[in-house]
Amino acid sequence: MHARKHPMGQRSAQRERLACPKRSCKTMNTMDQLSRHALPYSVEDRRSACPGLFRMAKALDGSICRVKLTFGNLSAGQARSVADAAQRFGNGVIEITNRANLQIRGVRPETENALIAQLLAAGLGPLTDKGDDVRNVMISPIAGHSKGKIDVRPLATRLLTELQTNPRYEGLSPKFSLLIDGGEDLAMVDHPHDLWLCPIDPDNPSSAYAFGAAGAPPTQAEDQPALGVVAGSQAFDLMTITLDAFVDWNKRHPAASRMRHMITGARTEGLAERIETCAGFPVRSEELAGWRRALPKPNGHLGIWNECDGATRLVGAMPKLGRLNPDLLRSLAGLADRYSNGILRMTPWQSVLLPEVSRDDATAALTDLVSLGLGADPEQPLATMISCSGSAGCGSALAATQADGLKLAALLDGEADIPPIHMSGCSKSCASPSARPVTLVATSTGHYDIFLRATNGPSRFGKLLAANVTIEEAAELIGRNSGSGGPLHA
Repeated sequence: MHARKHPMGQRSAQRERLACPKRSCKTMNTMDQLSRHALPYSVEDRRSACPGLFRMAKALDGSICRVKLTFGNLSAGQARSVADAAQRFGNGVIEITNRANLQIRGVRPETENALIAQLLAAGLGPLTDKGDDVRNVMISPIAGHSKGKIDVRPLATRLLTELQTNPRYEGLSPKFSLLIDGGEDLAMVDHPHDLWLCPIDPDNPSSAYAFGAAGAPPTQAEDQPALGVVAGSQAFDLMTITLDAFVDWNKRHPAASRMRHMITGARTEGLAERIETCAGFPVRSEELAGWRRALPKPNGHLGIWNECDGATRLVGAMPKLGRLNPDLLRSLAGLADRYSNGILRMTPWQSVLLPEVSRDDATAALTDLVSLGLGADPEQPLATMISCSGSAGCGSALAATQADGLKLAALLDGEADIPPIHMSGCSKSCASPSARPVTLVATSTGHYDIFLRATNGPSRFGKLLAANVTIEEAAELIGRNSGSGGPLHA
């Protein structure tokens, strides 16, 4: 499948037109009319509730400072700085987020400025003062290291730079995110993004890209198809054109902060029409309706992964419930110095990777990760379990999900084929933007509703398996229904 060509000479004119906000595309009025009455609920930004480097969100255990990492990468020196900062200025809890960033919890108000200064000195700040909120571009942890696949890092880096340095984008919601998928076998394609790109044929260096809005690349027959297709050489222009379309629309609808709000009611056709009008080239294609992205390898972030050059390996493991402490992060920095050229990589599974480990050192590196208490065997419940902070850190949580998660994992240890579990202290599902195979949602102290992931299920978590059960009852139900072919794997 190939994108239809357009005159490349039009590109400079397109950018000039987009740079002038007064010259809007003729489809804007159509989209405004369609979506004016199509906002079914309040969509205020709630920017203050979303932590960043310069804006710390309040929680029961103190403030939260989110440290955004470029594609999850953290040097050993930076890791030590974060560990020291968490120990000096926070309560020592460091969380890996589902966008491959870090969060320092328990920050005291009087130490916020010192914390910011230390993180900036470590090189963990944005390119511009107002660029922190928009540093939300995700790629695969093995982008550029997947044999035969397109290396999307240059495109992703260019977009990340544009987001931080173009004043038009500084008002985007801190949750507004982009996925630049290279079709790798190790990738998080379940999380919804405001905009996404994925090569139609990732093994073809000249492949066109499918793209979409308010979702993720389709992998199942029932998934929303891609919005359109674009040549790789035009992918950057397409993304900025779409961003500009949203920014212009958002000025007229300041209470709406995400792409899903813009296309509500207008559906995707209005957006595709606007893109084509602004860009001067077609993006819609009937052939794209049947395209689906190949499913990534399950649990590929755990254990040893062969990198594309044949001489190096990527080695990954999961800290318990995605949490680190200063001593553990310092130890991981030491492993990075020893095995992976001083680089750690966080992942959207809330795990840690050592990239570019020599083939001869891979087994030793994995052994050392496990010796630090990280899990690398997907058969171990804690290696695939995630959890929010729970009632110990969040006023919305109805139960101590961290402690309950550890208890549940211990009860399930030794059971076969336990699927990934999400412990959620309330219905907001902060730890996971997409439904997991099994989700426990707290109802009160020590009690949970259990949901199984289901397409078009009655709730965002899926279908209800059991209501208001204890951790012991949950362990019995999950253990009984697991195993190959069981309902938890349906």
